[in-house]
Amino acid sequence: MKEHFLVIKDKIKQPWILTVILVAVIPICPEYVAPVLASCSLIAAHFDACARGTGFQIGNLGKLILIYIAYMALGVLYSTNILSTLATLGMWIVMFMAYMALTTVLQCRKRLDTTFLIVTLVAGTVGLIGCVQYMLRVSLGLKISTEFWSFIDEPVFDLLNIKIKGFENGYRVSSTFNNPNIFAEFMVMALPFAAYYSIYGKRKKAHLLCRFCLMAAAGGIAFSYSRGSYTGLLAVALVFGIANIKDIFLIVLTIISGLLLVPQSVMDRLFSVTHPDSSISERIRIWISSTALIKDNPLFGIGAGVNNTWALLLKNGINAPHMHSLAIQLLIEGGIIAFAIFIVIGWNIVHYGISISTSRNSSRFIGIVIIAFILGFIMCGAVDFPLMTPKLVGAFLAVLAFCDSAAVIFLDRRTSSLNDVLALKWKTKSVQGENVLCSHTKIYK
Repeated sequence: MKEHFLVIKDKIKQPWILTVILVAVIPICPEYVAPVLASCSLIAAHFDACARGTGFQIGNLGKLILIYIAYMALGVLYSTNILSTLATLGMWIVMFMAYMALTTVLQCRKRLDTTFLIVTLVAGTVGLIGCVQYMLRVSLGLKISTEFWSFIDEPVFDLLNIKIKGFENGYRVSSTFNNPNIFAEFMVMALPFAAYYSIYGKRKKAHLLCRFCLMAAAGGIAFSYSRGSYTGLLAVALVFGIANIKDIFLIVLTIISGLLLVPQSVMDRLFSVTHPDSSISERIRIWISSTALIKDNPLFGIGAGVNNTWALLLKNGINAPHMHSLAIQLLIEGGIIAFAIFIVIGWNIVHYGISISTSRNSSRFIGIVIIAFILGFIMCGAVDFPLMTPKLVGAFLAVLAFCDSAAVIFLDRRTSSLNDVLALKWKTKSVQGENVLCSHTKIYK
C-alpha cells in the first residue's frame, strides 16, 4: 500500500500530470480560482516542454480561438460597456492558457488516456456533490445552500462588487457552480468523456469506478432540473446508441433501468417543455426582442460581455443577463463575424470527430466522444449560453485541446509553436508527439 502511494506521489510530481490535474480540477473550485489554476497549468506545461525541447503548442482550433480573442479585443473600441468587454476579453485570454497547456503536453496516446480518466473522476466528483445536495435538501429537508462554495463566494463577490443574478431554488442544485444551468452545462460537456472511459478506457481496473462516476454525472444533470441540459444528455445518449447499434438492446435496457430510478419530479421537469412556464416565456420574449437588437448591429455586434446584453434586455423590461442562446449571444456581442468564427470551430470539431471515428484503429470511439460532445453542446447552447463564466470557458477550451491533441495523435496532424503562431507562420511543422513522448518512459510512463 505504501509503495503504491509512493508511485502515485511520484507520478503527480511529473509536470505533464500536474498540468492535467490543474486544468481538470477547475470545475471543482470557485470561479475566481479558475484563472489562477489556468495560469499555473501553463507554468507546469512549460517545464514539460523544456524537458522535451519544444515550446508551447497550438492546434487548428486554438488558432481559431485566437482569432476570436483578437476580434473580441477590437470590440473594446465600440463596446457600450468597455469594462465588461475588457473583463470578458481577460477571461478568455487567461483561460486560453489552460488550452495551450493541454495541447503542449497531450501529444501521446497514453497521456490522453490518463487525462480522460482524470476528467471522468472530476465529473463524477462534481456530479456526486450535486446528488448529495439534492438528497440533503429533498430527502432530509435540510436547509442547505444549492451552491457548494456559497460560504466563500458571497464575501468574495461582495468585495469584488460582482453581481450574480439569483434564481428560485426549489429542488434545483448547483454543486460547485453558481447556478443550476451552469452546473448542468459543464456536466454535459464532461459526460461524453466519462461515458467513453467507463467502457473503453485503457485502465480496465478503473472501469467500475468510472461507471459510478458516470452515474453521478448523469444524476447531477438530472437534479439540476435544467431542461436544456436534459436535451443535451439525450443527444449524447443518441450518439453513443447509434455508434453501438449492435448492442442497442443492452443500451435500451440500461436506459429504461436508469429512467426507473429517476424521481418523478425530474420526469415532470423534462416534459414541462410542452407547457410554457415563466422560464420558457422569458426565453421567448428574449428571442423575439433579439431580432431588433441584431438588426441594429448585424456585422460587429455591440461588444463582448454579458453586462452589455443585460443592459439591453433591461431596457426591454427583461431581467436576464444573457440571450439564453449561444447563437443569438454571439450575434449580439460580435455580430455575424463572431458567429461565423464559431461555425468554423464547430465544423472543424465535427470533421475531427468523423475522421477519427471512421479510422481503422482503436481510436474510433474517441471520435464518437467528440461528436457526442459537440452535439450535446449545441443542444445546450440552443436555450442557454454555455460560455458565460471562467469555468465554462475553461471546460470548453479544454475539450478543444482534447480535439486538437486527438488530431495530432490519430490523424497525424501537426500543431504549431506559440512563437510561430504569433508570427503568423501557422504551417510550421511541430515535433510529432507519438514518436518522442512515448520513448521517454521515465517521464511519460
